[in-house]
Amino acid sequence: MNEERETTATAVRKSWAAALNTAAATRPLMFHRGEQDFALVSGRFFREVVRRAVPAPEIIAEDDGWTVVLPGHPVAADGEDLDAALRDFIAALRDYATAWDDRLHLAPNHQHAAALVQHTYLSSDADLLDWSRGRTDQTITERV
Repeated sequence: MNEERETTATAVRKSWAAALNTAAATRPLMFHRGEQDFALVSGRFFREVVRRAVPAPEIIAEDDGWTVVLPGHPVAADGEDLDAALRDFIAALRDYATAWDDRLHLAPNHQHAAALVQHTYLSSDADLLDWSRGRTDQTITERV
């Protein structure tokens, strides 16, 4: 990797504006703090990468309504109509993300959900609704 793009946390702090400019330009910037490696990336880029790392929800039409499930994750919702099922699904995502952040991240069978939790926290309800409906060709709205 280019030595220019690998540095220490101390060096990044000393040239914070330049580091942010590098991230804003979607150029790689790795830095080290002790034995750990970190990357500085723009929020928009990070949200897009995380969104793509999470499996798409499955929407199932049933006789008495709709079900939305997220394969590989304990998140699902039902509703009499599709809109109600999707609203409940987004609420279930938010509840799961909170529980994961509070305690589930320590459980081995939930550690794989880090990308889902990041995606949930960094997305608006409108973003999550678009993603749930399969509208992944749109870029995620910029958050101010």
